[in-house]
Amino acid sequence: MVITLLAKKGGVGKSTVCLLLHEAFKKAGKSVAIQDWDAQGTSTRALSLIDSQRVMPNGEYDVHLYDTPPGLEHQATAAAVRSADIAIVVTSPAPADIWEAAEAVEFVKANNPDAVVRVLFNKVRRNTLLGRLIEESGKNVGAPVIPVHLSARECYQHAVG
Repeated sequence: MVITLLAKKGGVGKSTVCLLLHEAFKKAGKSVAIQDWDAQGTSTRALSLIDSQRVMPNGEYDVHLYDTPPGLEHQATAAAVRSADIAIVVTSPAPADIWEAAEAVEFVKANNPDAVVRVLFNKVRRNTLLGRLIEESGKNVGAPVIPVHLSARECYQHAVG
């Protein structure tokens, strides 16, 4: 299974979500690898700290995670989206991020109509106005929203149906 994490802009926590999914799949007994195409290399650096295996060319994994660069114009993002079984658009509850998440959802639909598309709100503080409006905001992104109160395992189950 290939899961691509993407966002139109940086700073929404794509790499953090990618690493959390990596660890959740490992704990579930799956072989998992991250292909880090973000220039910052956050996932790669973090994996070296937690002593996880690097992606091996032609390696066989149960789950392959793509951490993409911010933006929709990068060739790596387009390639990762075309390869995805599941595309997770990561966003924050800020209005500008939500608008850009809707654009990312449309990008996935245009480049891989067979991919399951989900939106994950990250950096949510429930006790703030934006946090309380997540459900309403989610209606404007063009894809189902993964509930923010779920565990990583529950997020996976929700994403795959």
